[in-house]
Parts: sequence; C-alpha cells; structure tokens
Amino acid sequence: MRTSLLFLGTGAPDAGSDDMPAVALKTGSTLLLLDSGEGVQHKLVGSGLGLSRVAAVLVTHLHGDHVLGLVPLVQTRSLLFRPAPPLSVVGPPGLRRYLFESFSSLHFDPGDSLEVHEVRGSEELRLRGAAVSTVPLDHTVETLGYAIGLGGDTNVCYLTDTRPLNPEGFGFRCHVLVHDSTFSWTDFERAVEFRHSTALEAASFASSVGSRLLFLFHISSRYRDRSVLEREARRLHPHSYAAEKYMRLSLVL
Repeated sequence: MRTSLLFLGTGAPDAGSDDMPAVALKTGSTLLLLDSGEGVQHKLVGSGLGLSRVAAVLVTHLHGDHVLGLVPLVQTRSLLFRPAPPLSVVGPPGLRRYLFESFSSLHFDPGDSLEVHEVRGSEELRLRGAAVSTVPLDHTVETLGYAIGLGGDTNVCYLTDTRPLNPEGFGFRCHVLVHDSTFSWTDFERAVEFRHSTALEAASFASSVGSRLLFLFHISSRYRDRSVLEREARRLHPHSYAAEKYMRLSLVL
C-alpha cells in the first residue's frame, strides 16, 4: 500500500505565520487531514492533493491554531462540488457546536455531506477504510491524539498538543511518530506551564514506543533555527527530524 505524509503546517501560534498545524496522510485512496490550521485549503490545492479527496479531518482540540481552517474548508468543498463529497470530522466534545454555530453565523448549511463524530477518551474508528484509534492527551483543554493503522501493526501516531504520555500505558507501537515539541529542554518550565513537550521529552517517548522516525512538531517561533531541537532530540532518538512546512515522506509498507 502506498502511503505518504505531507506536512502542511508545523508551527505554534505566531502572528502572520502561514505555518499552522495540519498534516495530510494519504494511504491508498484515502486522504486524512490531521488538524486544520488557517490556510489549509490553499495548501491542499497548491500541493496537488485538492479538496475533494479529503475523506476525514481528525481534530486534536479546539484551540484556534488547530481548527480555524476547518470551516472554510467545509464551505469551499460545498460550493465547488455538487453534491459535495462526504466528509467525516472527528474531534473532542464541543466540536459540533463550534462548527454548526459558525455555519449558522455564515448562513451556510453543509447538508448531508458532513458527519461530525465527537470522542471523549479512547475509541476505535473505521474511516473510509482507515483504522483510527483516539488517545487522550495532556493539554490545557480536552485533547485527542490519533494512531492510524496502516496494515499489520504499522502505525502513524499524531500526538500534539500535550505533555509526554506514560509509554507503558500507551498501547501502540508508533513506526512514525509526529509529536509535540513546542519547546527546548532549556524552556522546560514553560513547557510544563502550558502543557506542551520539549524535543528531548518527545525523543524519550519515541524511543520508549519503538518509533523508527520522530518528527518534531508544533515548534515555537522562538526557535528560528530548528536544528537546535533536532540536535536535542537526537541525544535520545537518532532518527529525529524537525518538521518543516511542505516536508513530504513516502512510506513503503
């Protein structure tokens, strides 16, 4: 099965930034979008993936940098395609209210093309042929991580925004791990205060869950040179990489 991972946005909130969190995971004919930061629809079009192919959006939590591109994405799909291709949106409680109150204010009705599934805690889902498991994370608001099964026991895990989880109770082996790495270990106290992870903590978790590749994600704009975080993470996990916008990974399964 041909699988690819395309980072559409990898940063943390920053005024004027075009690097808000969003990752496109294409496995076979299924395209999943992990989070939906501002500007995600033009990035999907510009990268050649398009809007109609998105089968599901997996939202981690209801902070603006992760969801402010979702309403425009749904509305544009509805305007361009009649009927609009079906779209599943998964996320924590409050997601449905956010979406439909926004739609109401915009005098827009997505009709039957949109299915919203709210999840609290751990749940196993089947989305257009993809096996998706949700994982409760440790952030300032209710937040979900996702483990996406790609056949056999191969998983792509997407864990942001969060403090590091206990690897013993995690339950998944992440062959490819995208993990919150907002801060360097030198800003550890800030990471604890805002419920994020350091690159060193992400590397420790990646090693514990047997990850082959670690991508440092949701990186604060204070680190203009992201190689600082790469060097930090590689102390514990040699195959650690600071994710950059439009970085693409092809997986051979």
